[in-house]
Amino acid sequence: MVESYARAVPGEVEMLWTQRPGHAAELARRAAAGSQVVCAVGGDGTVSEVVNGLMPDPVPLVVVPTGSGNDFASLVDCPTSPAELARVIEAGAGIRMDVIDCGDRWCANSIGIGFEAMVTYHSLTIHNMRGLPLYLAAVFKALRSLDRIRYTVDVDGRVVSNGEYLLISIGNGPRAGGGFYINPRATPVDGKIDVCAAQRMSRLRLLTILPFAIGGGHLEKRGIEFHRGEAITVSSDHPFPIHIDGEYLGRRDHPLHLKMVPKRLPVLCLRGGRILRSQPLERLL
Repeated sequence: MVESYARAVPGEVEMLWTQRPGHAAELARRAAAGSQVVCAVGGDGTVSEVVNGLMPDPVPLVVVPTGSGNDFASLVDCPTSPAELARVIEAGAGIRMDVIDCGDRWCANSIGIGFEAMVTYHSLTIHNMRGLPLYLAAVFKALRSLDRIRYTVDVDGRVVSNGEYLLISIGNGPRAGGGFYINPRATPVDGKIDVCAAQRMSRLRLLTILPFAIGGGHLEKRGIEFHRGEAITVSSDHPFPIHIDGEYLGRRDHPLHLKMVPKRLPVLCLRGGRILRSQPLERLL
């Protein structure tokens, strides 16, 4: 399949294959040194690694979504055929997206802390499902054990949350988990980081609210907080589970400091797609 995409692209093309976790970042860093465009064929994990390899001064990125969630790809209308990929590169147009600086890495779409991170962890153990059904199955696995962890959330130098939270979801884009619009107001071109914090609740209440999160309808539910800012710090006196862009990173034992970097990542695409429908494309090549 990848060969057919490569043959369709005009000009000189080099195909690079990942062999281990973290390898895509190495390959992207090497490829960017002598390339006008880097194409990531894969899911959110691959895109995340490629973005980390390209930053902090990235060449344009184009994504061919083939993963289980494809939450980043949902932000724009990505090419899904060799002909569309060729058309996107020939046009050289796209959108400059915001990126979140996490200190030791970059986030393109979302960060999940607590229950959301554990759902990501369990999703990696399920191999016969894709998309939203995969993450719903992972939800029920994660429900077997709910952490009771106290968090403090600081937004732009002000403490906005302090207590026991089921999850803290941080969004550059609105979607995570293959179709949950946890931060439905987030958009990766506004220079802001969105935060959804769900206070500790029973399993029954979580299952009651969960269907609303698929469409972003949980905004007004009791125990759900939303915040927005340019700099976010999440801290706890207990190690907390975390994922960044769908990659489970284990339990973090020190504060997470986040800073928004506006319109740093150039992404080639067909058009703005559902999330960025009204965002005009600009010439990137």
